[in-house]
Amino acid sequence: MSRNTTLGALACALILLAVGVSTAAAAPVPLLLPQSTAFSVLGRSCGGIQEKAYATGFDATSGYPTGAVYLSTRCGGSGRGGGYHTTTYAAWAGVSWDFTAAVISYQVLSPAPAVNPTFTAFDAKGNEVYNQSGSAYLVLAPGFVPAARVTTVSPTSGPAAGGTTITIAGTGFTGATSVNFGGAAAGSFTVNSSTSITARSPAASAGTVDVTVTNSGGTSAPGASDQFTFVAAPSVSDLSPNTGPVGGGTEVTITGAALTGATQVTFDGTPAGFWVNSDTSITAISPAAESADTVYVRVTTIGGRSATGASARFSYTVSTPTVSSVDPNAGPTDGGTSVTITGKDFTGATAVAFGGVSASFVVNSDTSITAISPAASAGLVDVTVATLAGTSAPSVADQFTFVAAPAVSSVDPSAGPVDGGTSVTITGTGFTGATEVDFGGVATAFVVNSDTSITAISPAASAGTVDVTVATLAGTSAASVADQFTYS
Repeated sequence: MSRNTTLGALACALILLAVGVSTAAAAPVPLLLPQSTAFSVLGRSCGGIQEKAYATGFDATSGYPTGAVYLSTRCGGSGRGGGYHTTTYAAWAGVSWDFTAAVISYQVLSPAPAVNPTFTAFDAKGNEVYNQSGSAYLVLAPGFVPAARVTTVSPTSGPAAGGTTITIAGTGFTGATSVNFGGAAAGSFTVNSSTSITARSPAASAGTVDVTVTNSGGTSAPGASDQFTFVAAPSVSDLSPNTGPVGGGTEVTITGAALTGATQVTFDGTPAGFWVNSDTSITAISPAAESADTVYVRVTTIGGRSATGASARFSYTVSTPTVSSVDPNAGPTDGGTSVTITGKDFTGATAVAFGGVSASFVVNSDTSITAISPAASAGLVDVTVATLAGTSAPSVADQFTFVAAPAVSSVDPSAGPVDGGTSVTITGTGFTGATEVDFGGVATAFVVNSDTSITAISPAASAGTVDVTVATLAGTSAASVADQFTYS
């Protein structure tokens, strides 16, 4: 390689010798645009992309090398009229590099820029850029160490309490002497390579800071790519309401600060469903609890977990159950009726009783139970529900009537013509709510006079003796000698 050394370069070398710095020449480093980046500039690549790079100097603001790169690629194929045709696609890109020859930025240039194929230049520190044979090179001055440059930090946020492990990417990290988050030194850091550092964030005030790396060449310049946000821990100042049943389901408004980005809300460690209304408000649904107790409600965000305190206390309460209705409200004394019991505070029910007689049951929800009526004596009883908090108080709303099956003790008259039409008085018990009267299985018209008396009209039938039966919700009267009617 042959090129002219300018008087400026010679003067710089003499100065370096005067201060005792080694003048060993650094190897030239080519200034290129990576193929992946070149592809995005051209928008296509057919058989590779060709580059010609030309240095243009040092940026007046950043001090980094700058240049222009010519990119081209040739695409071929058969044309409509036959034969093989090629098309050349080309573009110019303006590029800025750091002192490790890593691309800092680039942009498409149009029209084509003017370049000097033999251009050479030095900066104030003696670093040189020059062009030769369609290529651009950077030569660092003897003893020059490029300052570190930070390109990304990941993750970009963490709790103000510190302790977040972040990966810093960039250049010039070899020999790094410090890593700072704003004005605070990192809790610790490890240089993985010249382009990677792992650091732990220190404790700091909430806000966004620049993460900078210092080496013997200087400190990395702050920029948008190095920013890290310290997030304050959330706090809870009020719960409304601050009580609810152990069955859960209470809609609780949590008031506090730094609630944005909440990832979890817990009641005594049990996760709750929730949604964030604003940075100062969350709505949560209390989960079920095992027993009555006062617990802490805590909110978790990337900034940490809210502290426990009087303002974050929620009390689970156990209320005595209440029965507001039973459906149906009547059934046979033999039991077996499926009854839906409606009310409140049924969660954790331990017993259901019909007039003191235990029944099997299933708790559907805090407001609904399905129970099977037990066998019992005829009469009106209260249906009660018991939980650990107590037993529901008897009321008109919880009453259930056990109905005995009807019984026929006599029919008068006990005979009539086969044409029917005889008015017959049926005496017995359990006739209230009668649904049917049969003469030998043939239904007929009737009127219930009382619980012990029915008047029925005999239907037409063949000559002979039949049983007169009465049916109610509790069942059908059993056939006997006392209920017989003779057709003659």
